Amino acid sequence: MEKTEIENIVRESVTECADENGWANLARLGPALKAKGVEYGKLSKFFSTYSNLVELKTDTGLQPPVVYARLLQVREPA
Repeated sequence: MEKTEIENIVRESVTECADENGWANLARLGPALKAKGVEYGKLSKFFSTYSNLVELKTDTGLQPPVVYARLLQVREPA
């Protein structure tokens, strides 16, 4: 699978799994990516490869901690 195709699947999957604030729980996002044929090892490491597309945050207030991903906001040039 080419990088461009994976990037499109990442965008689509994050959008599908996101809550009203745009954050997608990695526990939901992983199966969505696998269902679309994306192979990865550790999901947070996979997303570090696509830091130009998504940002990650960890909610340590929950046990175990929960990691979320959100598409980066594209800013229009001034």
